[in-house]
Amino acid sequence: MMCSQLLRFTIVFLIAVPCLAEAADLGASTKPFLVKHCVGCHGDDTKEGGLDLKTLTGDLSDRAHVERWTRIYDRVAKGEMPPEGEPRPDATLQRAFLASIAMPLKSADSQLREVVQRRLNREEYQFTVRDLLGLVIELKQLLPEDQQAGGFDNNGEALAISAELMGQYLKAAETAIDAATVHGDQPKSTTFVVDPGSEVKNDIPKFFGLENGRTVIYTTDNGNYSKLATREKRTPTAGRYRFKFEAATHHSSDPIIFNARVSDFDGLAATNINLGYFDATAKPKTFELEAKVGERSAIQFFLIGLTTWINDASSGEFAGVGFGPVEITGPLFDQWPPASHQTLIGDVDLKAGTLADAERILRAFIPRAFRRPATEAEVSRYVTLVKQRMAAGRSFETSLKAGLAAVLCSPNFLYLREDNSDGKPQISDYELASRLSYFLWSSMPDTELLECAQKQTLRQPKVLHAQVERLLNDPRRNRFIADFTGQWLKLRQIDATTPDARVYAEFDDFLKVSMVAESQGFFGTLLDEDLNIRNFLDSDFVMLNARLARHYGIEGVQGVEIRKTSLPKESIRGGALTQGAVLKVTANGTNTSPVVRGVWVLENFLGQTTPPPPPNVGGIEPDIRGATTIREQLDKHRSVESCNVCHRHIDPPGFALESFDPVGKYRQQYLRFYVEPQFADKGWGKVIKAGNVDPSGQLSTGEKFADVKEFKKLLLQNEDRFAKCLTEKLTTYALGRELGFSDREAIDDILKQNVTQDRGLRSLVHAIIESPVFVRP
Repeated sequence: MMCSQLLRFTIVFLIAVPCLAEAADLGASTKPFLVKHCVGCHGDDTKEGGLDLKTLTGDLSDRAHVERWTRIYDRVAKGEMPPEGEPRPDATLQRAFLASIAMPLKSADSQLREVVQRRLNREEYQFTVRDLLGLVIELKQLLPEDQQAGGFDNNGEALAISAELMGQYLKAAETAIDAATVHGDQPKSTTFVVDPGSEVKNDIPKFFGLENGRTVIYTTDNGNYSKLATREKRTPTAGRYRFKFEAATHHSSDPIIFNARVSDFDGLAATNINLGYFDATAKPKTFELEAKVGERSAIQFFLIGLTTWINDASSGEFAGVGFGPVEITGPLFDQWPPASHQTLIGDVDLKAGTLADAERILRAFIPRAFRRPATEAEVSRYVTLVKQRMAAGRSFETSLKAGLAAVLCSPNFLYLREDNSDGKPQISDYELASRLSYFLWSSMPDTELLECAQKQTLRQPKVLHAQVERLLNDPRRNRFIADFTGQWLKLRQIDATTPDARVYAEFDDFLKVSMVAESQGFFGTLLDEDLNIRNFLDSDFVMLNARLARHYGIEGVQGVEIRKTSLPKESIRGGALTQGAVLKVTANGTNTSPVVRGVWVLENFLGQTTPPPPPNVGGIEPDIRGATTIREQLDKHRSVESCNVCHRHIDPPGFALESFDPVGKYRQQYLRFYVEPQFADKGWGKVIKAGNVDPSGQLSTGEKFADVKEFKKLLLQNEDRFAKCLTEKLTTYALGRELGFSDREAIDDILKQNVTQDRGLRSLVHAIIESPVFVRP
C-alpha cells in the first residue's frame, strides 16, 4: 500500500602497483619488506594462495581491495606470513610495514562505510508489533527467513526488500490490526469437563490402566499423536483457554516427566502448541495450563523416558502416569475490550467513527510506531489516506485499518532509520533509544526510554547505565539471549539434523529442548551474575535438569527446570564447548566430523575465519565400514600442503571434541549400525563398536593435549583471543553491521575496559554500549 514510500538507498594506498618495482611511493620501510619477504611466493609465477602482489592494485576506494589488504595486514601481524621455513622479517622492518598501511586502511574502511538503513528482521518485526499493540500474535511465519551477514540476520547489508516482501508485510500488518480489534460484547466463557481416557476405555487394562479415576499411560510415544487426549469435546472457538487436570505417578516413587500439547489435528496443516514439560509425582498434583489456541483444539499427554512398548500392562507393575478429567475454561479475557483494542482504538466506535476520530487515533499511533515524534506532514499523509477511502464509500473501520496498515508498511516503521544527511558524528537520542532496545529486547523502545530521548538525557553516563540495567532486568531481555545465542552458538540449527534413532535411541524432544535451555540458561546466568566470560571456555558449573543430568552422567539432579549445578571436580563438562546443543548442531545426526566442529570453534570462539577448500580437493567423509578412522583420513589430507595450511588450525579443536557423539554424549568408542546381511532387505541389524576415540591433538602453535579437558586449559591460557572474538560478535550484533578495520581501536578500548571489570559478561555489554562506536551512524 505504501510501497512507493520505501527507502531507495578516494583514498590511494601507499603501494601504487601494477608493477612493484615501479612503486616509488611505497616508502623506505614498506617496499623492502614486500620485495624481501612476499614477492617470491606471491609474484607472477607462483601466486600462492591466489595472491599476486605484482598485479594487486593498491587502490583502496574499493571494499574488496580493503578487505584483501586487511587480510595481508593480519597474516603479517600474526606472524603467519612469511610462513614457517622462510626467513623471518626483522622486527623493526615488520613494525614499520604494518604502521605504514594501518592508517590508510583505517581511513579507507571508515570512508567506505555507508550508513545502511537497517530493516527489521522478522523476529524484530514480530516482537515490535506485539509490544506496539499489546498483543500476543505469531506473525513471523508470514514472512520469509532473513539472510545472514557477518553471522547475524539483523545485519543491514543482508536485509534487502522487494515488492513481494512488501506484500507480505502488508498481509502481516492487516492480520495484526484485525487481531488487535474486537466488536460487540465480550464472548461468553464456558467451562466443560472431558475425560482424556475416553478413547482408550476398550484398551484397559492391556495397554492402559485406571486408578482413582485417572487413566494411566505406561509408554513413551515420540510422535505427535497421543490417544490420551480431549478430542471427545474440543474448544468451541479460538482464544485463550485454561486446562485444569490432576496427574500422579503409578507404581513409581520417582517423579516421571510428561509433556502436554494442544493441537487442532488438522492433518498436515495441524497447529501444535507445546505447553511444556512437567513432573508427575506419587502424590497427586493439580496442574493449570493456559494457552492461546485455535478453534476445535484439544490437549493431549505424552510421557518422557519410559519404554516405548508393553505387550500387556496387566501382567506386572509397570511405572506410568495417570491423568484425571480435564476441566477446560474459555475463551478467557483479562478485560473487555482487550488491552490491544484499548491501546489502538480507545473508546471510538468502529461502526460510527468520524475522520476526527481517525486523526486522533493516528496522532497517538504514529509516533509510537515510528519510535520518535511524527511531523505534521507525516500525520497528514495517513489521515488523507483514510479520508480518501471514506469519501469513496468505504466504512470507517475499513478506512481506518487501511491507514493503520499503511503506517506499519512505512519505512519509518520497517527500518531503524538513522538520518546521516548532514554527516553528523553521532546518532540522535531517539535513534540511540532504538539501538538500545533492539540490541537488548529485539523490539521498540518503551515509554521510559522514549522519555529519556525526548529529554535528551539518555547520553548522560548515569542515565545510560541505569537504562541498560533496567533493560537487562526486564523479561524481554530473554529475547536477546535467545536470538544472540541462537546465531552465535548456532542453536537455531538444533532441528537441522535428526539423530539416527537406531544408534541414539535415547534422544528425544525433551532432551533437545533441555539442551537449548542449558545453553541459553548458561549465557543468562553469566549475564545476570556478571560472571567472567572465561566461563564460556570452561566452568565449574553447568545448567541442568534431570533429563540432561542423566544424559551427562551427573547424579543428584531432579525436576524439569534448568538450574545452576556444581560440577564434580574431574568432570569433562563445563563451558559452552561441551554443551549438548553445541555438540548436536556441529554433527550430522549420524556421525561427527572434526572438520565441522573445528571450523565451528575457530570461527565462533577464536575469531578465525576459515576459507573454503581449494578447488578439486575432495571432502572428508566418514568410512561407514569402520575400516579407516576419520583421524587417519585427515592425516592423509594434511599431507597436501594446500590443505595443511588450514587443517593444522581446524583439526585439533575438532579432535578434542571427538569425545562426544552426535547427541552430545561422552564416548570412548565410535558406534555404528551394522545391517545383518541376511536382513539387508529389511534394514535389520545391531549397533556395534567401530573403533576407539582418540581426542588428542596438537595446536598449530605446538602445544599438545590429550583430551578435551587439556584442550580447554590451553584455551584458557589464551583467553584474550576468545574475549576479542566474543566482543566482536556482540558488537556486530549490537550495531547490526559487520565490523571493519576502522572499528579495531574501539574493540581494543572495550576489551581494556572489560579487563578492569574482571571480564564480566554484563560489564561487557555495558562497555559496548558506552563505547563511542555504539553511537556512530
